Amino acid sequence: VSTQSVIEKVLGTLHTEAETEDVDIPFPSRGRSKQLRNSDSGVLVRGAPDILVKLAKCCTPVPGDEIVGFVTRGSGVSVHKDDCHNVASLLAEPERMVDVEWAPTSSSIFLVQIQVEALDRAGLLSDVTRVLSESHVNILSASVSTSSDRLALSRFVFEMGDTTHLDAVLNAVRRIDAVYDVYRVNGG
Repeated sequence: VSTQSVIEKVLGTLHTEAETEDVDIPFPSRGRSKQLRNSDSGVLVRGAPDILVKLAKCCTPVPGDEIVGFVTRGSGVSVHKDDCHNVASLLAEPERMVDVEWAPTSSSIFLVQIQVEALDRAGLLSDVTRVLSESHVNILSASVSTSSDRLALSRFVFEMGDTTHLDAVLNAVRRIDAVYDVYRVNGG
């Protein structure tokens, strides 16, 4: 089944049932549910349990965020935070929007990006990475810069399985000496 035929089916269903408020969109099964489950996004598309779902990198949604789904051309459904800067342009094609909901499993992995603001000092980077490691997150990338007034800005991207502990991770980083703020940022 080609992506184009899925989109045509979705568009046809939406146009023929336009007067129905609550429409279940019949996505055909791609016969790949085992493969899709291996890259578990933690999101279900209403009416399409086996459709490929990808979490958007522009806003890196995690459980707890309000989310929207968008049928892409060739890549299944892309899931965005509802306040993502890209959602406004996606709404120009409302027929491609689909209902999605969080359904994380024990194998779901989520990308989280944080920024740490601190007064630069020896050992700061070591302390931050130690706290993240002790919080059982997998650091994928880090960038650090220090301004002339010794403000250290560090950005970390990491994988996290259980995002219910995200606040605890942020609070642990906040307790590091010389750190005065840490917060989650959108991807990109």
